[in-house]
Amino acid sequence: MPILVRVRPTPWSTVILLCRKCSGKMKGGYGRKGKETLRTALRAELTAKGHKRGVRILETRCIGICPKKAVTALNASRPGKILIIPKGTGADEALARLVDEGQAPSNATPDP
Repeated sequence: MPILVRVRPTPWSTVILLCRKCSGKMKGGYGRKGKETLRTALRAELTAKGHKRGVRILETRCIGICPKKAVTALNASRPGKILIIPKGTGADEALARLVDEGQAPSNATPDP
């Protein structure tokens, strides 16, 4: 007898993947006082904007880029772009870049 594959709906419209290895090495560096992890800072920003359930943030194994003093992140809906989010980046700026809510920040340089 074949096993049926079941499909279940989710409340998420976006899934963000963060490298757990990068996050662990950083030990904070985000948020208002610079003591929060990127995941915590992004979650707080999503809650403040009213998107708490629409976006899921998952920490994965090493993505393989391993930047210094930054966390590797990507939007699973658009896997063609991997972002390197440096320590001290504001959660609003990181979230905007991850979900393309706004335009690129003025200090960002376009990738070739």
